[in-house]
Amino acid sequence: DKYNERAAEELSICNMDTKTIDHGGAHSKIEFCDLLKSDKKIIHVKHYGASSVLSHLFAQGLVSGELFLSDRDFRVKVREKLPDGYKELVPLTKPNPSDYEIIYAIISNSPNALDMPFFSKVNLRNAKRRLETFGYKVSFIKIPKDN
Repeated sequence: DKYNERAAEELSICNMDTKTIDHGGAHSKIEFCDLLKSDKKIIHVKHYGASSVLSHLFAQGLVSGELFLSDRDFRVKVREKLPDGYKELVPLTKPNPSDYEIIYAIISNSPNALDMPFFSKVNLRNAKRRLETFGYKVSFIKIPKDN
């Protein structure tokens, strides 16, 4: 939470962390993203952790990206959570996915390259392939942990 708050403040971007969207019935809550940049970068952030934590991150980006393209009601709900100046990034009509980049960002305090568990690598590869099939640009970055 603190990283997203700080990043949003220092980079002048929209912090969407914990602003969940009630969508899909029952108790379904979906986080559209953690950070949203005005240049249409949709950023999902997690601290490095167990395979389940990382796999949740990749699933979050995939589900959010798919709903963003296919579901007008979801886009309406996302727009309701956005401050002025960001609403136009989420059109009511179907967006052009090639205008957007979905970024998976993992915070790690290791100075080494990120070495994810096997199943996390598989889940990242599958999410990336599906998102690229939809037409999105997809990136993966490691964020050094700054105490």
